[in-house]
Amino acid sequence: MIVAGIDEAGRGAAIGPMVIAIFAVEESLIAELRKIGVRDSKALTRSRRERLFEELGRVNAKVAYRVVEPRTIDSSVRSRGGRGLNALEVDLFRELILEVRPDKVYIDSPYRNPRRVLELLGELTGTTVLCEVRADARYEVVAAASVIAKVTRDRFVAPLGAGSGYPSDPRTIRYLREVARSGAVPEHVRRSWKAFARALTLDDFRAERR
Repeated sequence: MIVAGIDEAGRGAAIGPMVIAIFAVEESLIAELRKIGVRDSKALTRSRRERLFEELGRVNAKVAYRVVEPRTIDSSVRSRGGRGLNALEVDLFRELILEVRPDKVYIDSPYRNPRRVLELLGELTGTTVLCEVRADARYEVVAAASVIAKVTRDRFVAPLGAGSGYPSDPRTIRYLREVARSGAVPEHVRRSWKAFARALTLDDFRAERR
């Protein structure tokens, strides 16, 4: 039986893409994932994620991912008339499942009610779908997908010199302020994010200078 996990990285970031990954292995190899220390990427240091990414590349697995660019994210959010980021994710979940065709797949749910994911996915012949909130903390195949997604995204973001790309990162906020001062908005900045809007008006910056 081929068992897969799906997870994303970068959903809440203000800079860079979101990456959604699927990681699929024979059920008998899940013990090997446990042995090499696969865990949810958020619980790992960057160096440990990088090492695990290389180790996962040596496992007999099928891996696929989708890179969702900021312009696609901006056009998908409800504040700009889109269907919502959750619905976009589910569309890509379906694409990845149909590409890999696992017998069973575990999905880390973007909805608080995981049944909504199953409703939007519809019937997927030959694949049993299980969707849970925080599945990345419960299933090694989902944790492996989270590592693939996170490291792949980090490699897109690192050359930008904008820190992690998340609004909680002071380097990212400084970068957004530089963008605001320059007046030129790069394609890797998510224009629909509140962090960008605050930087664009420089309200926080002016408050600090008072």
